Amino acid sequence: METYKIFEKTGSLGNEIKRLQNELEIINLQCLHMMKICPHEIVFKYVDNYPKKLVIDGTYFCPACGKTIQCIQEKELENTSFKNSRIVPLTNLSLLRSGKLYYTIRNEVYKNFDLYYDLDTPVEELSSKMEEVLKNQEQRYNSPVRVLRKTKKNI
Repeated sequence: METYKIFEKTGSLGNEIKRLQNELEIINLQCLHMMKICPHEIVFKYVDNYPKKLVIDGTYFCPACGKTIQCIQEKELENTSFKNSRIVPLTNLSLLRSGKLYYTIRNEVYKNFDLYYDLDTPVEELSSKMEEVLKNQEQRYNSPVRVLRKTKKNI
């Protein structure tokens, strides 16, 4: 390709990138608005059992709006927008924060909306059902002592 055509093509691609970034900004603002108005009726709590010095209580995720909060201590939850939510613990699995995890949770809740939002369904039943869906995403750490030693060296 000659240089002039390369300039034209990269300029065109740059304009497309700028247009898409503007669209993405608008979509992100819409998502933030949804997070503000969402009642967060149910929230899933999960943990990543990666060996670390500071133990984190868990990560909380609202499947309706996608809002996520990480708490070091459980009492911190009382100062968040999740304070009145029905918490469904997924603490029998070690789960990594990822788009795939959130997509799976959201999809499962959407497909079984009436079950998950039924207040008569026990939380334990919801937990075990969701954990069954997520068991293939569990992250196992085979050598926690080695991981902790490596972490201490880096501090």
